[in-house]
Amino acid sequence: MVKKHIFIVFIILTIVLIIYFSMFKQKPTVENLSEGIEVTKEDYIYKDKLLELGYNMNDITTIQKKVSNISAKKFLLYKKYDNLTKFISSPYFDISKIEKYENYYKNNPNYSTDQIVLYVEIGLDNEFYTNINEIDNYLDVKALVNKYNKLPDNVEFDDLVTIDNKYTNGKTLQLRSIAYDNLIDMIEAAKRDNIDLTVISAYRTSEYQNNLFNNSVNKNGMNHALLYSAKSGHSEHQLGLAVDFNSINNSFDQTEEFKWLKNNSYKYGFILRYPKEKEFITGYGYEPWHYRYLGIDIATKIFKENITYEEYLVKFSK
Repeated sequence: MVKKHIFIVFIILTIVLIIYFSMFKQKPTVENLSEGIEVTKEDYIYKDKLLELGYNMNDITTIQKKVSNISAKKFLLYKKYDNLTKFISSPYFDISKIEKYENYYKNNPNYSTDQIVLYVEIGLDNEFYTNINEIDNYLDVKALVNKYNKLPDNVEFDDLVTIDNKYTNGKTLQLRSIAYDNLIDMIEAAKRDNIDLTVISAYRTSEYQNNLFNNSVNKNGMNHALLYSAKSGHSEHQLGLAVDFNSINNSFDQTEEFKWLKNNSYKYGFILRYPKEKEFITGYGYEPWHYRYLGIDIATKIFKENITYEEYLVKFSK
């Protein structure tokens, strides 16, 4: 009987010890390879080095929350970045681009540090038509084509639909099927509000776009062409997801048709792609006639936030 009691006590003590050590024993060190503080580390291992560079303890606490030890070793141990802790506060911050943020800020001191991070993420620290990326997701309705992102040469789509000529200016125009029904629904909805929308441009081949750009250069000069036309491969029309309405003229924004489009196009998945005062982001002059299909959810978000598609992709897609 005594032995039995001793055995029971031993079992109880063993269970208590197991629970105790499971609660208080330090977990093994594991490095988070992405962002932020390592969940199992009690100290930031590069604290002393950062202090030597000139950061104070408040700075280091801020850095630790967003930059792992591995990232600190890779990007932060060679020089002090004066605005690092300000950039870190941006939700779009990427430690690998800290050098770009600092350089862009020097050239654009009037921007907030949050704007600096946003614009660098968009790619605006590079000149337009430089650092060009050839996209491979051109079948995706969310594909981004702009002055940094181009279509591969001779892309073809097998889902192009000819727009009923009662909605066009007599030309044979095409649009991708994913956008077609919403386009027609939008035009018909506008008609019920006594608004007449006519599609005057839609899908373009690379050859057609190249001719348009060259003609614009010959007629108006290179600077004008770069602002109001796109080089071949860089036009949204070549995606088969963009349309121009009624008139290629800035006075279009004084019409009832424009007012209707501005307030209603998002309900059908289209956005005003090149808005006023966003030219430095989109790379194109104000085009009140140009609308891009992105689907209702994305278009609604862009409309409510009053942002460009480039800004949307940084703010809500990363």
